[in-house]
Amino acid sequence: MDRLSYILDQLNVNAGVFFRGQLCGLASFEEEGTGYIHVLRSGVLDIIEANREKLTLSEPTMIFSVRSQPHQLFGANREGAEMICASIKFQTGSRNPVLDALPDSVVLPLSSVQGLGSFVDVLFAEAEAAQEGRDAVMNRLVEVIFVNVLRHVVSDGETPKGLLSALADRQLSKVLSCIDSNLNGDLSVDRLAEVATMSRSTFIQHFKNILGLAPGEYVQNTRIAAAKRLILKDKPMSIICFEVGYEDASGFSRAFKKNTGMTPREWKKLNTTAAEAVSASVAEKAHVA
Repeated sequence: MDRLSYILDQLNVNAGVFFRGQLCGLASFEEEGTGYIHVLRSGVLDIIEANREKLTLSEPTMIFSVRSQPHQLFGANREGAEMICASIKFQTGSRNPVLDALPDSVVLPLSSVQGLGSFVDVLFAEAEAAQEGRDAVMNRLVEVIFVNVLRHVVSDGETPKGLLSALADRQLSKVLSCIDSNLNGDLSVDRLAEVATMSRSTFIQHFKNILGLAPGEYVQNTRIAAAKRLILKDKPMSIICFEVGYEDASGFSRAFKKNTGMTPREWKKLNTTAAEAVSASVAEKAHVA
């Protein structure tokens, strides 16, 4: 599995289309813990965000609001703006190294990303066809569009710091792949510096400059993130400890609580409830569309 696919697997993206048609007038979006993708097909659209100048769009464009950033859309002419709107939710929550590496909002003309317009054409064709399974197909297409946005960000180097910029760094991308595939192995700084073919001190500084945290902290965060996925799959604690590189349950529990503020049991209870709420919210919004 390539690195970006691994990251997306961690995010566990859930999209739910809740509006399709002509937007005439004003619509507000500010639900906590929810990102949004808006796809403008035709017409003129104003985007209004706090502490920013109004942005007017008049060509096919994709707008991705990342971290529950309150914003308003306004169909700026009599004909309105033809568009599709979808919510984007993540099982990990809105705090994630991938999301943290992105600006609050991403605005991409469809012509600027190769192939993106083709997915959007299929999305609108599906919306207009009104066939069985339409909602499921549209939701998956929005998720594909989201992946293409991340691809574009990585390939263009638009994030100066963070996990996505590390993917574009030849030496660090090898280190990140090593970490992902060896969570229960030797992930010492010396070992990772060797993978990067850098001296220990140079590696530590380069890692901090790009990712904003020390290698050891990143390794622990990655191990805990992997443990969370295993916890939600009801894996036995002994298996979880082994797979993410902890020798015993007590050491794992201490590290987990230090990282999350909760014990594994408390975290599982909270996030099982949260996952059910996400599914219900996406289903409700899809029903409105």
